[in-house]
Amino acid sequence: MITQKVHSDNGGREGKWVALSIILILLVSAVLLPYHKQQSTTAELAQHQIAVADIEQKSLGLIADLRLAHEEVRNLYFDALEQQVNVTDVDLTDSTVSQWVNIAELRDMWLPPFIEDKSWEFQGKHQWTLIAPATYQGIAQTHDGAKSLVLIAAHEEPEIWLDLNNNAAPITASEKVISDQMLIDASWIQIAFEQSGSAPHGH
Repeated sequence: MITQKVHSDNGGREGKWVALSIILILLVSAVLLPYHKQQSTTAELAQHQIAVADIEQKSLGLIADLRLAHEEVRNLYFDALEQQVNVTDVDLTDSTVSQWVNIAELRDMWLPPFIEDKSWEFQGKHQWTLIAPATYQGIAQTHDGAKSLVLIAAHEEPEIWLDLNNNAAPITASEKVISDQMLIDASWIQIAFEQSGSAPHGH
């Protein structure tokens, strides 16, 4: 009599293949995920933008000062309108230059980066001007400090533009809010902050 031993099909071999497949997928994902994130971050930035992480150290201190000043400038604007009804519904892009605190007042308040102190000298002796509603332009007077910058305080998140390549044309004074396209045409580069993405506001 011929006997044949038959192994029971308990799915053990298939289970091993499934486990190996899962491990392989996880390994591939772990390798490709950082690359995918880098691609996504790069894709989100327009040609006229630069990530704040890619900006030289000399300009970062001044940018940090401007982000803090942005809050104070907006608070001063709203304080001046506190007697009006529905202040929170005011469209800041329709405001006038005279409604915004000027540079002399900011200096009197000792608000960086507008005060001309040792830090101001180190950063590049920027000459600050209120050039349009909610728009402050600082032109560097030296080449060994921070780049020239433009702060637009018309929105809840600070909008800051940088003369990245030292070739941006200074923006001339205007009674209307400066548009993104005007800044782009003048070779200014918008700083993209991670938390906000610094998406264009369309003004």
